[in-house]
Amino acid sequence: MFWVQTFFVCAQNKDLLQQFEEEIKIKNKEVITIECSFTQTQQSSVFLDLVKKNGTFYFKQPGSMLLQFEEGDYIKMNDSWFEIKNANNSNVTKIASNPMLKNLRTILSACVVGDFMAMAKEFENNIERTAEEWVVTMSYKGGKRVSKIYRIVLHFDSRDMSLNLLKLEETSGDYIMYEFYQKKFNGTVDDNLFYIAK
Repeated sequence: MFWVQTFFVCAQNKDLLQQFEEEIKIKNKEVITIECSFTQTQQSSVFLDLVKKNGTFYFKQPGSMLLQFEEGDYIKMNDSWFEIKNANNSNVTKIASNPMLKNLRTILSACVVGDFMAMAKEFENNIERTAEEWVVTMSYKGGKRVSKIYRIVLHFDSRDMSLNLLKLEETSGDYIMYEFYQKKFNGTVDDNLFYIAK
């Protein structure tokens, strides 16, 4: 009986995942650029309180993105490179040389094009649907992970299938979360925003 129930739940989840992927592909088919406000919330054992930062998020197909914080810091990614600026320090890394960054780029791309099946080898995906959102919980399967992150939670607006929330959870209980709002689609986004000097 237990195995029958387990099989039924797995099959039901797979059907939901396929339905989710079909919907995100259809609704995001014409999305070329995204510009919106965001709030980053960080829970860390290093800090006594939650640390919150606001900024503007830019995305352009096929996978360029910029998280521009109000105080001037940023996280930037283009086809091949990743750059993070914190205070006066800037660090540039080639994405292909860093498995964690490669995974992050794959996840962000999947959030737009909906190709979650491509990540099935590394993640166990669980799907829930409410009246307002799709919630995708991605847990690393057994084996060696490339970072302290063990689970990724994604919330999508069911109206347009855009990303509302991205949460990266660590085994320690620490997490970093991004909430996206005031979204504008297919506006003019300058390519220079994603330029990274090597």
